[in-house]
Amino acid sequence: YEIDQEELSLDSNDVTFDVALEKLEELAAHLEEADIPLEQALEVYESAVHLFAYCRQRLDGIEQRIEQLSETLDGTLTVESIPTTLDDENG
Repeated sequence: YEIDQEELSLDSNDVTFDVALEKLEELAAHLEEADIPLEQALEVYESAVHLFAYCRQRLDGIEQRIEQLSETLDGTLTVESIPTTLDDENG
């Protein structure tokens, strides 16, 4: 399994959340299925960690935008917290 570092570059604005998530899923599947050398597994894992951090950052940014754009019925803007999966499970 070859890792295309250019394809994984997150500096480009062309990388969407969906593309990063798809690549992350591919890397995770490869780590689960393949019998690869330890060094290559480490390289795949490192790439996955970077993609995960990028996806998390994008989700955090989207969450902030949604909170800022929540609008009440009378037309005024208000910040509303968005329930997360963990909040729903715990309470």
